Amino acid sequence: MHFAHLFVSLQAIMEKTKVLIAGAGPAGSTCGLLLRKKGIDCIVVDRAVFPRDKICGGGLTPRSYKLLGQLLPEFKYDYNSVHRLKLMIEGEQVLDFQMGQELRIVKRRQFDAQLLESYRQAGGVFINEALTAIEERDGAIIVTLKSGRQIMCDYLVGADGANSRVRKYLNPKSSHGILCLEQYGPKSGDNAVVGNLSRKYQQGYYYSFPNEAYDVQGFGDNVTTLKSYRRVLDEMGCPDLKTLGAYIPNSIDYPIRDRIILIGDAGGFPNRLTFEGLYYAFLTASHAAQAIATRRPFALVNAQVFKKKKREEYEARFFYSDLGLTLLRFFCKYCPDLITWIFNRASGA
Repeated sequence: MHFAHLFVSLQAIMEKTKVLIAGAGPAGSTCGLLLRKKGIDCIVVDRAVFPRDKICGGGLTPRSYKLLGQLLPEFKYDYNSVHRLKLMIEGEQVLDFQMGQELRIVKRRQFDAQLLESYRQAGGVFINEALTAIEERDGAIIVTLKSGRQIMCDYLVGADGANSRVRKYLNPKSSHGILCLEQYGPKSGDNAVVGNLSRKYQQGYYYSFPNEAYDVQGFGDNVTTLKSYRRVLDEMGCPDLKTLGAYIPNSIDYPIRDRIILIGDAGGFPNRLTFEGLYYAFLTASHAAQAIATRRPFALVNAQVFKKKKREEYEARFFYSDLGLTLLRFFCKYCPDLITWIFNRASGA
């Protein structure tokens, strides 16, 4: 049989969907739910069994939960409301203020599972299996799962995090990004988000986010190791507990395609300055759904985000420099209201 005829025969029996989404975290589930709202068939694939643990402080800034509310107004979730932020430099507290609007601290284990369940209740198909191979044949995208099951799709959306197989398909040499390590520590009494900056850190910071029952304590920079992480947490007075780790991509080092789209962490969209990922997970998920529904290039729909990432790279280099930290300490001491205003504006408060 001629190869072209054989391929047509395979197409006739192969499972098909309009969109296949690799990754069922916030980016993937949000994209899938938005596509279902538009009546577009999709399948979400993830090897993890939900609920599953996910390293993340779990902070939803005002702009994050406002965007989520606009995209999915029916979605309800549990969170710890936090209004206080304490900023430290070299271990010395330089600012302690009440934020203009609350930060919502979610437990990612529960939050992600709730989003996925909302997608499934909307009629979305979820396959609990690992994606093992991607290939393109005569304009078709074919995904192979661990069981050998093959699915043909018009669009492939990579929402599978820092170790994205879709991203590696586009660029086998793609960078993992910054390593962040964290632990679930005892809950402090003041229910505040805490951050510490230091010249000893390589463009990173220590953080503590309070949940209802515990604090998520962590550290990440450009050269994080288990030794440097443990040293930082010791300096911050944190106990030695079980360590969790994950990478946060901080570059867009892959070709931008029309029918293979990367969103959230898989696309390298976390904020270069703060590592905030959930806002860009929701935003790029919505842009991917919009691009697919309108048949417009994702590069065009998401153009402002791509530009923003480039600006953030310059902002981060300055902010974490000796001069940046010196100026930050000065303004925290003499113009705290200005720093508070800048933070509230940046977070969407």
